Amino acid sequence: MRKCRTCKEVKNLTEFTRRPKAPQGREYQCKACRSKARYENGAYLRERFRKHQYRHSSTVFYTDVTINAVLTADKCCYCGDELTREKEHAKQATLDHVYLGHNIDDNVVVCCRSCNTSKGQLHIYDYYQRSASFTDELWNEFVKQFASRLLRREPNGHEIEAWKRGFKEESEEMKRYGA
Repeated sequence: MRKCRTCKEVKNLTEFTRRPKAPQGREYQCKACRSKARYENGAYLRERFRKHQYRHSSTVFYTDVTINAVLTADKCCYCGDELTREKEHAKQATLDHVYLGHNIDDNVVVCCRSCNTSKGQLHIYDYYQRSASFTDELWNEFVKQFASRLLRREPNGHEIEAWKRGFKEESEEMKRYGA
């Protein structure tokens, strides 16, 4: 039996992660408290990104800036709803690829699990057209943020409209050629 440093409960040794150099060969924090702490401080998310990149032989890594964006985001860029940190919750913060398969910081946005799932592999403009919660105001903000990341500066009104037309034309072209 061992007392957890965090929750102060006395638990069976099997409830603690193995650590050979520690007294009794176990960690001082129970598995449940360790899991919760890792999730809350971002260690869990960083580990998931690292493992994903390793499994998929990804040569491009997400930076800490992107990971911190997920950890600190408070609203979904598609529906505008409040994001939660609860695992497997419909409003949990996730990363969505604007364009399929490009694992770079500029190609990902923070959205809720629900919107990410409903968007699937749709082009961003098609998703904007189909989604009732992706309003004109949110679409305008999305285009503005996406363009500013790629341009490395704040776009003006004419540039935002040009980006919107570009997304629309790109979507139509993809439909025409069956991509």
